Amino acid sequence: VIVEGSFLPNSPTLMNAGKGNQLQYSACYVLPVGDSMQEIFDSVKAAAIIHQSGGGTGMAFSRLRPKNDFVRSTGGRASGPVSFLRVFNAATDAVKQGGMRRGANMGILRVDHPDILEFVECKLDGGVSNFNISVAATDAFMEALARGADYELINPRTGLPTGRLSAREVFDRIVRAAWRTGDPGMIFLDRINASPANPTADLGLIEATNPCGEQALPPNDACNLGSVNVSRLVRETAPDRWSIDWEEIERVVRLGVRFLDDVIEVNPYPLPQIDAMVKATRRIGLGIMGWADLLFILGVPYDSQAALDLAERLMAFVNEKAHDQSCRLADERGPFPNWSRSMYRTGRPMLNATVTAIAPTGTISMLAGCSSGIEPVFALAFEHRVKGADGDRVLPFV
Repeated sequence: VIVEGSFLPNSPTLMNAGKGNQLQYSACYVLPVGDSMQEIFDSVKAAAIIHQSGGGTGMAFSRLRPKNDFVRSTGGRASGPVSFLRVFNAATDAVKQGGMRRGANMGILRVDHPDILEFVECKLDGGVSNFNISVAATDAFMEALARGADYELINPRTGLPTGRLSAREVFDRIVRAAWRTGDPGMIFLDRINASPANPTADLGLIEATNPCGEQALPPNDACNLGSVNVSRLVRETAPDRWSIDWEEIERVVRLGVRFLDDVIEVNPYPLPQIDAMVKATRRIGLGIMGWADLLFILGVPYDSQAALDLAERLMAFVNEKAHDQSCRLADERGPFPNWSRSMYRTGRPMLNATVTAIAPTGTISMLAGCSSGIEPVFALAFEHRVKGADGDRVLPFV
């Protein structure tokens, strides 16, 4: 199915598996960033190791004390989370991902952090080019926004309020910065932690996502992604009449789930704490790509109700078969070690804490020759510029 382009794993698996180079196979990582110099630079080192081998990292800077806060060990003043965001950005600049692609990061800060406005506007000067950034919006902030009220800022070092801001003003500045630079995005952490997006909430809260936002992960966790190319899984039933081959989609989905779980076993994870965390939850993320191409083949407009109905039917099918396959694998291999502490503990045992994800599929959709993820086609003809050590390569697409 990989050779046919019906399924492809995330590009680090394609680039590193079988080479014996000890470079890892996962695309998604979330690293902890603690409020001490040692913890911060341990995370800088971990991110550099992950970038070198083709992975991306997400980090929450919400635990860091605000700018000008007291530092007991030196008697000085803290430089704040945005200054350390720039340190991670510079380190990423210095590391080319295994010669394949430059590192990608997601930086997240809670909306109630005292430095939130500096964070929201940190990309307006053109810096921090190796980060996507997102504001972690809380339920309390969204409620204050709806009422047109102020909300409290909290110093993460002390847990005490330090002031108040207008939720409307903060939101307006988020919107203006996003309009100018594309950042920040918003991540709704309270919603994530109260939903199946955090199936192991008993083990702790989720603080961040991977660089493109498709996987919300706890610190030191990773996710192996793969996508089914649905544009390849249609059959001509009569001249110029096409229909989805549901049996073949089921076969590819079940094979993809098994493949991604196998990756967990053979992956040479970059750090022992990541190895332990991944194998305790065994998260995978099976998604789809080629959605816009499928709609072209079927003659369905992308922005139509028919497309929405088909999307619901298709993803419900993928979701059902993928979760059933994870349960079947649990019958063979046992459930993931933290299953008894997960939201699934009263149901059928599963091998994987998360099973599906919708990724952008930037690289693998180009390799498969299909439209990316579930996006509309960018253009009928365009050029993709790939920066390399020997200069830019221009890839034409029609």
